[in-house]
Amino acid sequence: MASTYSGTLNLELQTTGENSGTWGTITNNNLQKLESAIKGYVSVAVASTSDSLTASDGSTTDEQSNAIIKLTGTLTGNTTMQCEAVESWYIVDNATTMGTYTLNFKPAGGSGTTDGLIAGSKHLLYTDGSTMFDVLDDAGNITANGTLDVAGNVNFDGGTFVFNEASADLDFRIESNGNANAIFVDAGNDRVGIMNASPSVPLDVTGAAKISGAIDLDGGAFTWNDSSANDLDFRCETATLDDAFFIDGSADKVGFGCQDPSDAMVEINQSSTTAAIACLSLDQDDTDQEFIKFEGTTASDQSSSLTTDTSVGSLTGHIRVNINGTDYWLAYYATN
Repeated sequence: MASTYSGTLNLELQTTGENSGTWGTITNNNLQKLESAIKGYVSVAVASTSDSLTASDGSTTDEQSNAIIKLTGTLTGNTTMQCEAVESWYIVDNATTMGTYTLNFKPAGGSGTTDGLIAGSKHLLYTDGSTMFDVLDDAGNITANGTLDVAGNVNFDGGTFVFNEASADLDFRIESNGNANAIFVDAGNDRVGIMNASPSVPLDVTGAAKISGAIDLDGGAFTWNDSSANDLDFRCETATLDDAFFIDGSADKVGFGCQDPSDAMVEINQSSTTAAIACLSLDQDDTDQEFIKFEGTTASDQSSSLTTDTSVGSLTGHIRVNINGTDYWLAYYATN
């Protein structure tokens, strides 16, 4: 009876009494193929967009019997490299020049890895004879005791990400296209910097910040322009007023309803002719206290903000006020 061949490594299975004089050679070939399957290496140049590893019964020169396969050459289109449709495993080094093309590795008649082979990368693969699997596509827990460099995308899906679980003095940094410290965690000082590498407070932002949600300040002070920069304005906008509250940083003035307070330290401007609302409303619930308190320098003439002079100028006009729902007129007099 003639020899047969194994399905996975194509080893020659000799029958009793055959191959007289060549039995030793055939056995050595089988041992060499086993050695290649365990530790063998071969470099294969991709020759076309649909290529296959060589596989020969009993031969020691077939490509697919090797454990480690290095693929080389320049792709001319989206390419598929095939092995035999048998159970096996490989370490594949993709050293091809891919350009914009893809390279897949699969068993004949079956399907390849989900994302294909990555340029310049090494893959640990196995196949059940119909599908090729990349072990690291869905590996379990991985521990790296050294530096882990990732050149492609990193996708965290279905689990949490914890940096520095041991609470060591290890900084964390994310670099953007134009800033080496887009996000910087100063581990030793328990601070976070955005666009800076030396945060001086728990959250230190260099540059503009835009917040679309609510801000809750609880338990601490809020300071605007702590460095006393000369010309930094502060503005609060409402649904209809661009300058509901405005601080003119260079003029040291505050405006309500205006962005250029100039007539006083505090200016209230109700600029709408149809708003039907007063400029200022005072509600004093402490019945034994005044509504307004004035402090200034008193003089006997009209040279100061307060005067004891009873001979002020003539009655000039009246100002409309509302007291407890009733309108009244307050007289004002011209200065002498």
